Amino acid sequence: MPKYDRTYLIVETGEKYIKTLNVSSLRGKENKLLMPSNIEIQNYNPPFQKPSFVKLDSLTKTNVDGSEGLRILHSGQCLDNNEFKNILAQLKHFQNGNT
Repeated sequence: MPKYDRTYLIVETGEKYIKTLNVSSLRGKENKLLMPSNIEIQNYNPPFQKPSFVKLDSLTKTNVDGSEGLRILHSGQCLDNNEFKNILAQLKHFQNGNT
């Protein structure tokens, strides 16, 4: 777990694990969208309060036992379904080495 608050998007869950991607606010970091591993989240609210992007190269698998410090944002409201599907497709494409 990081030593400071981070925002994550849960992209997969299993019985004993969760897979997450780092999410970062876009403000002041617009140039980071030039990197093929970063994609802007168009319909970010809910659950994110600020314009944001997701880092496809940050996929992390965490044991559920180690996730007690995680908090749910925006009362558990989910990201727009089409936005989520797009992120998953982009993640798969990125993992296959297609940037």
